[in-house]
Amino acid sequence: MLDNVLEEYWLSASEAKTYLIALQLGTAPISSIARCVKMNRVTVYSLLKNLVKKWLALETPKKGVTYYSVVSPESLLQKAKEKYLHFEKALPEFMAMASKFNTKPKVQFYEGLEGLKYVYEQIILSGSEMDKWESFLTFVGTTDIDPGLQKYLVEDFAPWRLKHKTKTKAIISRQSLKQSSYAKYNKLKHDSLIIDDPIFDIANEIIIHGKDRVSLLMYGTNEMSALVVNSQTLHNWLKSMFNLIWKIYKK
Repeated sequence: MLDNVLEEYWLSASEAKTYLIALQLGTAPISSIARCVKMNRVTVYSLLKNLVKKWLALETPKKGVTYYSVVSPESLLQKAKEKYLHFEKALPEFMAMASKFNTKPKVQFYEGLEGLKYVYEQIILSGSEMDKWESFLTFVGTTDIDPGLQKYLVEDFAPWRLKHKTKTKAIISRQSLKQSSYAKYNKLKHDSLIIDDPIFDIANEIIIHGKDRVSLLMYGTNEMSALVVNSQTLHNWLKSMFNLIWKIYKK
């Protein structure tokens, strides 16, 4: 129904009904519009005044009688686009206001191959938030990795990340290089540090990215899942730990 379409935007049910009747009548007095809408004149008058205030209706006096007409659907669509663009332009300010007063960490959970693919896509996109001299920081273990996921990481995600302007620094366990082509790819293509210590034996990946995000990705077939945490404190802490390990081992 057309009135439902109008209600999805800024019109009430009564305003939508009045708009559609006025659109069919072209230019008409309140009495004609009220008769077709099947409402009393006072109510219709109030509704038309609301449409006038919203720049969706026009008043035209003729010989002491006020006639009303509404803007065309094309104009209505243009106004909707303008409202959308205006809101889109202001969105960063809304988001900044929300983040200023909401300091609690946000946690999202994903499962399965498609869930992990989505997380990896968001990791790449988060690179646009980072300063040009920063890097994706990743701890790579992957001693137990699902074959389907490994295929996606090597053939799709890794080349995509390589093309991105944000570079990658990887700390990789020596054990994972024996079993994971994804770990080998990270060693070959990115600035990497290999830790040859049995203590550092992990079967997942931890990626520090964006301005305040940390993604923990479990690779095993029986536990293919991911946690994405939005927390400035956690992000900064893990970033410091990564840089400390990097500095010590590089020496």
